[in-house]
Amino acid sequence: MIERLRRWLAAPCLALALAGCAGPQIFHPQLSALDKGLSKTQAVSRLGLPPLSTHAASAGGRAFEFDRYRMNNGVHTDLYLLAYERDRLVFWGYVSEFRRQPDADLSLALTIALREMAAMAKP
Repeated sequence: MIERLRRWLAAPCLALALAGCAGPQIFHPQLSALDKGLSKTQAVSRLGLPPLSTHAASAGGRAFEFDRYRMNNGVHTDLYLLAYERDRLVFWGYVSEFRRQPDADLSLALTIALREMAAMAKP
């Protein structure tokens, strides 16, 4: 009986442990609190969680700042970014969503920021 209970509890416990390894995460319902034009302080406050890291990048004479988060979609986590220009939220989403938006300077700045993120991740 105890062995059966142990096996029954093993999978959920393992899933919770692995989810905890991913670090702080945001969830889709939190995104409804975001609005274009929010200051970084306001956005962080509304999400209730500071970014895992912040990366600055410039393109086309414009300076952007990207806050890096992990988005939990219920199955796994993925990279999720908030982009600011002059301390105002201009765009947020997954990398693929950034690639589809029409602002070429923002897209180029994202590429630069992603290179920095990748360099930081290397041991």
